[in-house]
Amino acid sequence: MWIIKTEHKRDADGGIAALELETEDKRFDVNIRWDGCAEIHVYSITEENREINDTFHTCDLKGIIDVLQSLNSVCKD
Repeated sequence: MWIIKTEHKRDADGGIAALELETEDKRFDVNIRWDGCAEIHVYSITEENREINDTFHTCDLKGIIDVLQSLNSVCKD
């Protein structure tokens, strides 16, 4: 589902400093840093173009996932 577009390396030790990822359908892309902070972009795809709709920034990706899963559970009920 996720494609790694770019790996940014740290100069000091060659470890990964950040990743740029994109979903196969190009509806989401994410820039995530070594410290866990992430910027998530949500796109609309039309026949004419790909347009950014929303951007989320978080340093607690797991927390956002937990909140969204909780929201999903409430909506199902």
